[in-house]
Amino acid sequence: MFGYSQKTPVVFFSSLLLSLTGLLNPCLAATGADSPTVTLIPAWVKPVEVETPTNVPADKVSQGVYYLLTDRQVRVDGPDRHYFFHVATKALNEKGVERVANIEVRFDPSYQTLMLHSISIRRGDRIIPKLSLAAVKVLQREKELDYLIFDGSKTAHIFLEDVRVGDVVEYAYSIKGNNPVFGGRSFGQFDMQWNVPLHKMFTRLLWPTGRELFFKNLNGAPPPAVRELPGFTEHEWAGREIDGLRVSNDAPAWFDPYPSVQWGDFKDWAAVAQWAVPLYQLPAQLGGELQAEVDRITREFSAPNDRLVAALRYVQQSIRYLGVEVGAGSHAPNPPSIVMERRFGDCKDKTLLTLTLLNAMGIEARAALVNTKTRRGVLDQRASPGVFNHVLVRARLDGAEYWIDPTRAPQVGGLQAISQARFGAALVVDAATQDLQRMPEGPATLYSRKMLFVFDAQAGLDQPATFTITTLLEGSSAEEMRNTLASENAEELQKRYLNYYARYYPGIKLQSAFSVSDNRVNNQMTVTERYSISDFWVKLVSKKRRQAQIEFPDMLSYFRAPTDVIRREPFAVAHPVDILHTTKVLLPADDWKVTPESATVKDPAFEFTNSMTATPRTVTFSNRFRSLADHVSAANMGRYAANLKLAREALGYQFSRADPNIEAASQ
Repeated sequence: MFGYSQKTPVVFFSSLLLSLTGLLNPCLAATGADSPTVTLIPAWVKPVEVETPTNVPADKVSQGVYYLLTDRQVRVDGPDRHYFFHVATKALNEKGVERVANIEVRFDPSYQTLMLHSISIRRGDRIIPKLSLAAVKVLQREKELDYLIFDGSKTAHIFLEDVRVGDVVEYAYSIKGNNPVFGGRSFGQFDMQWNVPLHKMFTRLLWPTGRELFFKNLNGAPPPAVRELPGFTEHEWAGREIDGLRVSNDAPAWFDPYPSVQWGDFKDWAAVAQWAVPLYQLPAQLGGELQAEVDRITREFSAPNDRLVAALRYVQQSIRYLGVEVGAGSHAPNPPSIVMERRFGDCKDKTLLTLTLLNAMGIEARAALVNTKTRRGVLDQRASPGVFNHVLVRARLDGAEYWIDPTRAPQVGGLQAISQARFGAALVVDAATQDLQRMPEGPATLYSRKMLFVFDAQAGLDQPATFTITTLLEGSSAEEMRNTLASENAEELQKRYLNYYARYYPGIKLQSAFSVSDNRVNNQMTVTERYSISDFWVKLVSKKRRQAQIEFPDMLSYFRAPTDVIRREPFAVAHPVDILHTTKVLLPADDWKVTPESATVKDPAFEFTNSMTATPRTVTFSNRFRSLADHVSAANMGRYAANLKLAREALGYQFSRADPNIEAASQ
């Protein structure tokens, strides 16, 4: 669905179109063209010269490409929009040649027209023209098909010949057209810094005089130079020698430190909600099959909460996920009758169908727009439809709110047992909506696991130990496991489990394949694994002793040290998570000397408790990890890393015992 995020100048241009215009709709009459044309640069475009700097910051350049110019100019004229892009890149090495010699421009032929203006290579004082329609290959590349999304967009590919190290590749093109789903409204974003250095940046927006325009400057983006032209107000931004800014991959998705300017004619979130209300208008009458489904649910279930779950489960089970997001289909759902007939739909289709079922049964429900990647980052954005990439359902029953997602795999259990969506903030599609609404954190959004490890070593120091793992999964973790079992080969999954524990116990062997008990009423699953460990008691011949090391790999996975402790960006952590890990060791004798101990580690991001108790032949370790936040600030990374180290050191225990049989065996 709608939305984008790119921080490389050239790629940014084609991605910008997704933010500004949405995707394609096969139901619309085609107003664009499948193939590009060659035209002169439009008269409204302000010329910008390419400069070749004396010094190139080669030590800061990646992929062998130095960006000399990004020139972006947008003209909004009534319901129409015209985008002009002008780019110049220099190949610093062979890798750079590979990248600058291939030009890709993505466009939407149902309503957009691509116009190529110029392509050339600058080699010293020579300018070598390279624009030829014969060299342009237009392909339909559905990059989102892996996610079962078809958007119908096309990509114009230009493969340049005879590009050499040191060449400057310069090209310019325009894309004209507007997605009718926005009703003639315009919005977009101009990034003012990227993850690579840029020599010169020029950005220009022409906006109709007298038409309201709203801006939001993020992260210190500069204000524009403004002047009045006949019929338009011109806004310009310019910059030189802009450093690249790289952000670690382990930063939260909502963290975006890049200066940018967001603009558009949606005044506020209320205006966006008003725009979306007609898209999710319920049908005046239910079709025969749809009415039959409402009748079935109301006949089989009397309680409203059971009816809500039944409607959700019906859509999850009966309507497979497939998004045909072409044109207005990027944001507008198909009528429920069509979705019922096709038996497929995307998040918008499934949401409107669910709303129709629920409201027909008297259950208040509304569509809610969210962003599954940036999540609560939408709270920092300027109001526009382009902020969101997903839609789900907010239902109300007895004063309580439930955030349910019809695109999830079929969920089981009652309303209080199923997991709910949590994406930080949402825009509820309702005429009364004034602002974004925060999505709550609670038991319904918690990832919870309870694990019991039992090492049975009672057979003796010279015998293998049995190793049994029983895991109770609840809510979202149970649903995740069902999805895994539905999509993966059980034999391969068991092999993966075995090899995971073999890192800690090399002598481990499978006793029997894991078994699953599925409590679908309470949305719980119990997974039991059974192994034996031949070398549980390791011989120390020189010391005439045997020892056994107890590891806690599942708990340790939450205490891995971050790659970068000294950093500028926050560090993302899983949240909300609650893991209870109990380990029992059954010993071969009752005279072990074990001193009970405990430890607690508290950090703003997590809390960890560890305790050990003992009876004559059983030692029990109890560990619990609870996340307290979804990130760690850069300022607190040192403390966080130190507390992770304390938690790791609190885990693990070694049993050791003299074994006279070792001496006899070694003689």
